[in-house]
Amino acid sequence: MEAMGIEEYVDRIAKEMHQRVDHQRRVFKQVLAGGRDASGPKAYCPLVDCERLSRLQAVLQETIGVLEETRSSFKSKRLEALRRKLVDILAGV
Repeated sequence: MEAMGIEEYVDRIAKEMHQRVDHQRRVFKQVLAGGRDASGPKAYCPLVDCERLSRLQAVLQETIGVLEETRSSFKSKRLEALRRKLVDILAGV
């Protein structure tokens, strides 16, 4: 893993702050325009390009793949339910 320089870090933080503000602006406009409940829009994750989050997503995807491959070997309703939960998490449900 390559270290991030201070200027690159500041630029990244500033970009994430702008994304947060833009997200809040969209939420406020939705609420005002349509009277939509503030809990309606999906939760905003400020860690969009976070390396740790990307690794977690990759491991979840790999886990789902293994569960899919071994489906016929292990006919377990619990494993199927777990696989579906993982798929939902990755899909943002």
